[in-house]
Amino acid sequence: MAQELPASYVLHPLAGTSRTLPAPALEFALDGPSGLAEDADGNIYVSESNAGVIRRIRPDGMMERFAGTGVIGDGDEGAPALETNLTSPTHLLIDKDGGLIFADSATCRIRKVQKNGTVLNLAGTGSCTQSGFGFGGGSSSRLHSGVETLIYGIGGIALDNGGRLVFSELNAHVIRRLDFDGYVRTIAGTGVGTFSGDGAAATSASFLYPAGLVFDPSGNLYIGDGSNCRVRRIDSDGNISTVAGSGTCATSATTFSAGAATRSIGRVAALAYDSDSDSILLSTPNVYRVLRLDLSAARLFPFFGNGRTGADSSADPLAANVNDASAILVSASAGVLVAGRTSYQVWSIRTSSVQGFAGRWPQLDAYPTARSAALVRPTGLSISPDGSLLIVDTGAERVLQLQSFGELSGVAGARYPSGFSQGDGGAALQASLSKPDRAIQISNGEIFITQGTKIRVVDTQGVIRTVLEFLSGPSGVIIDAEGRLVFSESDAHRVVRYDPVSKTKTVIAGTGTAGFDGDGEAASAALLNSPGDLALDSSGNLLIADRGNRRVRRISHDGTIQTVIGSSRGFSYSDISGQPASDTGLGRIYGIAVDRWDNIYTAEASRISVVSNDGRIRVVTGFLAENDDGTRVYRDGPINGIGGLAVDQNGRVYFSLTQEGRVLVANPAEP
Repeated sequence: MAQELPASYVLHPLAGTSRTLPAPALEFALDGPSGLAEDADGNIYVSESNAGVIRRIRPDGMMERFAGTGVIGDGDEGAPALETNLTSPTHLLIDKDGGLIFADSATCRIRKVQKNGTVLNLAGTGSCTQSGFGFGGGSSSRLHSGVETLIYGIGGIALDNGGRLVFSELNAHVIRRLDFDGYVRTIAGTGVGTFSGDGAAATSASFLYPAGLVFDPSGNLYIGDGSNCRVRRIDSDGNISTVAGSGTCATSATTFSAGAATRSIGRVAALAYDSDSDSILLSTPNVYRVLRLDLSAARLFPFFGNGRTGADSSADPLAANVNDASAILVSASAGVLVAGRTSYQVWSIRTSSVQGFAGRWPQLDAYPTARSAALVRPTGLSISPDGSLLIVDTGAERVLQLQSFGELSGVAGARYPSGFSQGDGGAALQASLSKPDRAIQISNGEIFITQGTKIRVVDTQGVIRTVLEFLSGPSGVIIDAEGRLVFSESDAHRVVRYDPVSKTKTVIAGTGTAGFDGDGEAASAALLNSPGDLALDSSGNLLIADRGNRRVRRISHDGTIQTVIGSSRGFSYSDISGQPASDTGLGRIYGIAVDRWDNIYTAEASRISVVSNDGRIRVVTGFLAENDDGTRVYRDGPINGIGGLAVDQNGRVYFSLTQEGRVLVANPAEP
């Protein structure tokens, strides 16, 4: 049953605080803040490790995007930073020339945003691989240049007093340096994960997951010797010693007060040097504190945190809750800044008082309006039988429901304290969700959620339980006409059907090997690549967002599979409107939906398109084309980082913008 599509759509914000940039930094819920830096002009930089972006906060308190697109990926060097995909930016520092050096931890690469705004690779190949650490990487027979060096996890970065880049290799248990000749050399550590070597040359010492690094004005290098629960120092002669910690790791129950530096401390992560007090500030995430090491007195003092996690805060630094302190910056303009990776925010500590500097806690007991909600990284969307909209906020690890009259409420996900887990059999609103991706509500009111390695269900009483576990990246999920659960396993490259009565699983598409093959044949023998969203048309045919293959594929009732949208062509930079959908070059497909007239909607990172019953595709909103001079043309302006897609019975198109923390609706325009 065909229905003529509207000629155009009108976009309206639906949920999430408007993040039109620049905007006040305190309006954002930062998605995994993991690095801090300050330039000579007083701009503060914050990396959002989960969102693939680096933010810049101006002295006037306004925040803007500085690097990364919000699309997770390992972008090529040489492009403008604002157009370069990043995977997981973490540690930050300002180079001697004013450029911003950052670690892209998921690819084990150290990169730099140069003063001209383009990205330069400094160290790492982009592959996280155990290296021949003793000679700079990859081989024990010769030195390697920075970009040839294999890095096995980045724990911290720093510049020595001469401007050379020093980094800790977390999983190889060594400290290395990128010298001015372009080669990488190991300056500390044997590569054996243990503790040894104090009182001798640092090259013969051993570390256990070394993390934060910082230099003092005299050129001494301080190392957060992570799981050894120590801070160690390499002096100008190259000898190493312990300056804090006893080797016994403290717990959150440990009482901290001023005392000798050799007392027990927790696992050490970030370090910062405070010149005003000649002290090292150190974070111990597992005991929810930041401590101050007075170097001249060799004593430790509590500085920030009460040993508890959670959202409650306090004006007293020692009474405040601190979640996962991941970065510390002694700012010339803003006091001591501390980023909480799982707290969605950065705090400022000045003269024994603490206040918010950027970000805010997003999980509220009630939301005044949907548009006032601080969404972190909204991904999956789906329309419930009653017409409400389910929103999966992956960044805040929760599922929300938006009623047609505008009320937003929680469905599942721990509100407080962060990280609390009640497990199955308890209230869904008190349960911890790990990386939720998609959610659907079925006719009996139950809500199914894909998360981590599980599929869970919230019953009509609000109680959560696990339906399936030990899955390989469950993503898209639907219920078929027989009441069976159908879901995609992205990491296993297959689609599975689960019968809740017989409790049996049947692979209906994919072999478990990534690739593209099998059109016109049995779907169970076809190759898929990271399948995601699923949908059913009015005839019961199953549609699959074959994300890695940049296609939508359809499984018919007889079990055969066929591509219906997308092709082997690369992403089309010309206007695709009017082209046959099966001959069109698309990007990675992040969402699909089908309306009641069997029009198929697709979401790529930067555009939403619709394929009508005649098999032709048309852009609904977003990217249209790129002209010969490089100018890009958009319908309704640029959009980026689309994470989810849904269509209701009236043809309204809903989509989430992960990088902006918003959900929008495209309403059919009046004729």
